[in-house]
Amino acid sequence: MISERAGISKQTVREIIYAFADVWTEEILTNGELTLDNIGDFLIEHRPGRQGLNTDTREVFMVPPRDYLSFTPAQDLINWSNKSS
Repeated sequence: MISERAGISKQTVREIIYAFADVWTEEILTNGELTLDNIGDFLIEHRPGRQGLNTDTREVFMVPPRDYLSFTPAQDLINWSNKSS
């Protein structure tokens, strides 16, 4: 679909998307966040360790701390999504 709209080959689109993903990944890992205008904010957030419970055996265990990627959509993206439905 992108290749047809832009008038370029699918291979070129694939290369651009992979390069874009590499830049995004590097930016997020380096700075912990990435803002894309009209799309939203990506942010690495930290979850501390906590106690968990195995509901079958009632055994208590520790859930290790971890980082996760969160996304907050931009208002423009929310508005576009609401118009589409």
